Amino acid sequence: MRAVWFSCVFAAALSSVALAQPAQQAPAQTHQSGEARGVNPADNITKVEVLPKLTVTDDAGGISVVTTTLKFDRAIQGKFGINLEVPLSRFESPFGSSNGLSDMNLRGRAQFRFGRWTSIVGVEGVLPTATSDMLGTGKWQLNPTVALVYPLSKQVFVAVVGKQLLSVAGDSNRDDIRQGYYRALTAYSSPKGWWILADPQLYVDYARAGRTDMSIEGEVGKMVGPMTGAWVRAGGHVAGPWTRNQWSFSGGIRFITL
Repeated sequence: MRAVWFSCVFAAALSSVALAQPAQQAPAQTHQSGEARGVNPADNITKVEVLPKLTVTDDAGGISVVTTTLKFDRAIQGKFGINLEVPLSRFESPFGSSNGLSDMNLRGRAQFRFGRWTSIVGVEGVLPTATSDMLGTGKWQLNPTVALVYPLSKQVFVAVVGKQLLSVAGDSNRDDIRQGYYRALTAYSSPKGWWILADPQLYVDYARAGRTDMSIEGEVGKMVGPMTGAWVRAGGHVAGPWTRNQWSFSGGIRFITL
């Protein structure tokens, strides 16, 4: 069943690319036509993204979540930005299933340049909007984030990202959240609009000693139009005593508006 749900969602997302192509405008003269935009965290642009994802928590046990996230990102004065993520999910397990809205994310950011370095500081608010306990944490969260981005060349960049996940209020019957989330990205973008990205990730549960989860994800994408990018991503757990998820497969469509 989860494969059917994900296939339908992914097909709908791909159809939206085809429908959007005739209406696209030529990109601004400051960007090359084949440039892969929106891949680098330092790309502060206004965009809309459709993000279908299948996350398998326990393959043998039949526990998984299919989510379609609508992401709206607004760049402000080339230095600041805000974005909103609205996830619609289906949770499946042997002991029950649920469809509905998951927890929404609201973020703000500011970026600063120091020579070739770009630093990004931000804060993420997680709103417990889930329509079912199966689809959310039940907690209000306030998550500070810091990132550093460095271009090794015109086509290659590296970035490190650190985020602290902190619950500040919410359902007292649900577990408090005090975790660290760390990433180290490396990406190559070709002059023809293709890109490939490696994304190792580490979760540390500071509320429960000894719980760490190491996973690796890879992404391949292409600019399918002057202002539209599409990609697929896959990955899974590779080390650590804590397995948040066994594996995941996702895709994305990015519509750049400015």
